[in-house]
Amino acid sequence: MEIAPTSTGTTYATTPRTGTQDAAGKEPAATDFQTFLTLLTTQLRNQDPLKPTESTEFVAQLANFSAVEQQVRTNDRLDQIHAALGGGASAGLAAWIGREVRAPAQAAFTGVPIAIETTPLEGADSAILVVTNDFGEVVARRSVDPTDPTLEWDGADSLGANLPHGLYSFTVESLKDDEPIGTSKGEIFATVGEVSIEDGEPVLVLAGGAKVSADDVTAIR
Repeated sequence: MEIAPTSTGTTYATTPRTGTQDAAGKEPAATDFQTFLTLLTTQLRNQDPLKPTESTEFVAQLANFSAVEQQVRTNDRLDQIHAALGGGASAGLAAWIGREVRAPAQAAFTGVPIAIETTPLEGADSAILVVTNDFGEVVARRSVDPTDPTLEWDGADSLGANLPHGLYSFTVESLKDDEPIGTSKGEIFATVGEVSIEDGEPVLVLAGGAKVSADDVTAIR
């Protein structure tokens, strides 16, 4: 590991991360970060009180400290992206971009009717599709035929008035003898625009801006 000296004799690590591990199993960037922190605190603890470190030099060292810390965080983020798009169970997600997936996600209504998978729960003899807007407000309710799992919503509210373009969510209320027995989410097909990483997990960003976990996808075409 290359060591860069300061004017006070203190040294700190400057070797960039290469993607390999050292003998202790630690990533080089993380090791450099800990080494830099140890050397900096040692310098502060042992500096001559009659000749303290110059403020400008101290600021420069702190800047290097921040840069090393940022490097570690950046490399961690790159590792997450690599894991999501290049290996493991998520290796094929990049191939989904541009294709349509079916999932219980918000749909972007643009004036074109939306096909919704509205399969009621087992045992239901009737069902109701509940449409909510992006603010969580119920804007439409429509009867569902239990024998026909697909329903087209034309963007109209419960009174038949046209609703504005935007994101809408769908819930299926299942009933038996006019008594509710449970709810399920309506599923829609939407095009995958990109794959992002959120909290270390891959998330599909659909056309219109809706997001859905890859685990929630039930079909792809």
